[in-house]
Amino acid sequence: MECICPILGRPTEVEPTAYSRGSWKIMRCRETGFVFLQDPPDYSRLEQEFAWEHTLGAERDRRAREEPIVHEMSTAAKTLKGILAPKRNKILSLVRVVLREKHPIRPLRVLDVGCATGDLLVKIHSQSTGHEIELHGIEVSNELHAICAERLASIGGVAHLGNAFDRTADFAAGSLDVVIMSSFLEHEAQPLELLRRVHSILSDDGAVVLKVPNLACLNRFIRGHRWCGFRFPDHVNYFTPHTLGILTRTAGFRVSRQGIFEKFPLNDSMYAVLKKSAA
Repeated sequence: MECICPILGRPTEVEPTAYSRGSWKIMRCRETGFVFLQDPPDYSRLEQEFAWEHTLGAERDRRAREEPIVHEMSTAAKTLKGILAPKRNKILSLVRVVLREKHPIRPLRVLDVGCATGDLLVKIHSQSTGHEIELHGIEVSNELHAICAERLASIGGVAHLGNAFDRTADFAAGSLDVVIMSSFLEHEAQPLELLRRVHSILSDDGAVVLKVPNLACLNRFIRGHRWCGFRFPDHVNYFTPHTLGILTRTAGFRVSRQGIFEKFPLNDSMYAVLKKSAA
């Protein structure tokens, strides 16, 4: 059968996978190997019915109910990690590296797409690299946006309510220096169109810093359809380093940084820094 592959932006041959659940059908593009949800919910349903703060709790409860031992072990591991490495934040570290590379003559403009309550932006503000920074966030959830707007207002930032595709259109071409997508791109039904939009509003030497679940991780091979990265229906894209690279190139970017520790096979998530390809 044929349908539009989200990272190619055109119809191509697809096949069903063993990862579907109920009415949510997970397909694989035969041309690229990309795995995605065939009929994702529209943006209006993501604002309320499938808002992140609601689906996260529901998924946590489901896993605790169906796999109590695994759930308890996972919770204990996260607690231990927080004790042993309380300040470790890979996305924040990558953003700080990107900001340190810049020598601006104006305030640097940073946009966090899917900013939730604004935690990351507040941390960027509190750990400034010495540059003057103008902070912006985009959040589709009404509840999370209200919290973020209040927090950012206190430090001179702005929270924009709405879906990422619509709200990124509010920014002028070349006006942003850093765009952050931390645990966001897996939620976006139009990843190629969104990255192309980001490409247009990013400055020539700007960067995209992102984090997504890694379908190619060892845990997914062991856990199969029970892997923690599968969340229905708000996770609509399932990337590997290979398919993320295809999306990156198709959107006009290059992967500037993704070493072994940014795509470590034992980590359920992977990270990357993208920059514009040479014309």
